[in-house]
Amino acid sequence: NFSDCIEHTDGVVEYSHDGRLVALARAFDVLVFETETLRPQQRFQMPDIISSITWSQDSNLILIGVNKRGAAFARNVYDPTWNCKVDEGLAGLSYCRWSPSGRHILTISEMRLRLTIWNLVNQ
Repeated sequence: NFSDCIEHTDGVVEYSHDGRLVALARAFDVLVFETETLRPQQRFQMPDIISSITWSQDSNLILIGVNKRGAAFARNVYDPTWNCKVDEGLAGLSYCRWSPSGRHILTISEMRLRLTIWNLVNQ
């Protein structure tokens, strides 16, 4: 059996590390589905087109890169009230990833001039 195709933006699709969820970008939205049933789990709206999606190691948090705005947004899939915004400002954003612990966000500015490590534990 094959499932129906789900429309997404520029191949921005990422499976969670535990394989239970899949996140995909559709223009300004990130849609999260259960992999077994393709039932919608969560939807996050962003201020511009999504450049990247990355899951934390525990598959609870999702990091959404919006390079045009120079910002990354962290969201909790199971707690929609929890959110975090990392803004690189004028330096811009070319890359964002979770640290292996999932408690820090690593960002690289445009032109790859600066690496910043953002601590989520003390925030």
